[in-house]
Amino acid sequence: MEINYSQNKVLIVDNRLDDLAELKAALTQLGIKTIHVASSVNMALALLREETYDICFALFDLGKTEKNGLQLIQEAGAEGTKLYTTTFILVVDQDRSKLLFGSLDTAPDTYISKPYDIAKIRVRLEKILRIKSVLQPLEKLLNQGQLSEALEQCGRYIHSYPGLVLYIHRLEGEILLRLGQETQAVKLFKSLLKRRDLPWARVGLGVALSRLGRVQEAIRVFKGVIQEAHLCVEAFVGLANAHRAVGERRVALDLLRQATLIQPTSPLLQAALGKIALHEGEHSIAAKAYREAIEYSRGGCFEQHSYYVGLVASLQVKVDGSDDADSVQAQESAVKVLEELILAFSDLPTRLIARLFWTELYRARGADPEFMSACQAAFDVYCQCELSEQAQWQELLLDRIRGSDIESEVQQVKEQLNRQVLELDWGKLNVQGMLAYRKQDFARAQALFQKANLCLPDNPGVVLNLVQVYLESQGQRETVLTRELAEMDDLLWELDFNVLSRKQQNRHKNMGERLAALFVDGTVC
Repeated sequence: MEINYSQNKVLIVDNRLDDLAELKAALTQLGIKTIHVASSVNMALALLREETYDICFALFDLGKTEKNGLQLIQEAGAEGTKLYTTTFILVVDQDRSKLLFGSLDTAPDTYISKPYDIAKIRVRLEKILRIKSVLQPLEKLLNQGQLSEALEQCGRYIHSYPGLVLYIHRLEGEILLRLGQETQAVKLFKSLLKRRDLPWARVGLGVALSRLGRVQEAIRVFKGVIQEAHLCVEAFVGLANAHRAVGERRVALDLLRQATLIQPTSPLLQAALGKIALHEGEHSIAAKAYREAIEYSRGGCFEQHSYYVGLVASLQVKVDGSDDADSVQAQESAVKVLEELILAFSDLPTRLIARLFWTELYRARGADPEFMSACQAAFDVYCQCELSEQAQWQELLLDRIRGSDIESEVQQVKEQLNRQVLELDWGKLNVQGMLAYRKQDFARAQALFQKANLCLPDNPGVVLNLVQVYLESQGQRETVLTRELAEMDDLLWELDFNVLSRKQQNRHKNMGERLAALFVDGTVC
């Protein structure tokens, strides 16, 4: 049956005007009437936020310093504008296409190559559109976030449409990971790989194994994907994170440097490199990586204040009390980044963090009047924050204003705040957890800290308490539950190390080393 293209709305992402006009003309010949164009990934993302498209053609290579077509799919998926019912077609040379389908959930539906051939485009389009037409009810469930219903639908479709089994299994694997059913995902991916080598199935397997704490297995799986030159962000980040988890940070650093050379416009890769480099004392590498992460995430869903903070922390180590040119330049650069941070994120906690970094810059320069003024400015912002926010940042505030004229005043505020926090759910749970910990009732303490973290996620004090009690509880166990170990490792690593107090940073480092030792030496269960 002939497909009627007249009602399809199409988006073309290409910055080469002649090629764009050629593809547009070919699609018009097919009967497509509504065609929008974008010359960059950011422009395409803006259109996807406003319009729903049936088909999106994205050129992979948009320029060496420009985000590529794969990143469009990745970012659209991350911000929720990539609909499963939209057909994403990558425009890429045929010999490179096989290297770009390694991702489980951010790969295109199919590809076409230049020079454009209307007959080939028609065949490719008709094939994928017929598949998506059959699976439209399933894809609509995924668009609506009805994952359990979609998973059941997959099972029914596999029996009804055996010719689409791989396409359906791919969706099934993605759903299982999104539902947190990693054990089932491992079984599915291993079953598929016994029959056929599928890069996306290997990536999915690596992700599932990592989440289950089976790190060494995950390393072997991710290595296999990368060694075959697949351009897959998930594989590089997954492999680097696995090496980092077992304490092999230099290996992780080298991997991420390699990955950013291959795909320099990925903010996720650059940020991952910056974080590892900063931990390893490679401040120049960290600064460059964080600059790139800021540049390529600006205005998008991946933009995070931690990128700016990481860059400031990378520059701050060069600031001292001398008039050395490097020190002066580092301070000026750090101040500029802090100003950009406040412009990009105007919320009170971000303004507080920026102010607290200013105090350190002035302290390092030995500028006492400016330091005292910066401490007062930070405290003024702190007093405007909500109670939970004040509790979250009180340790960092006390750390950064030590030796200032307002230190005693802040200590008094802390004592009052500690009483007020007991009125909040997470505050009560945190205190109860500490009491249970002192009685060495580690199981109860861990449960209480986990509840507190659910009430107020990413509070540094609560997360550090939770990981601490988990580590202490290992002395009462014969085996290491790797799934739980992986969860603790993720919680600790996801904390922004740069906004912890010195005491908290020391705890973080110590616990990170202990977790790594458990991955290496613990009895796996």
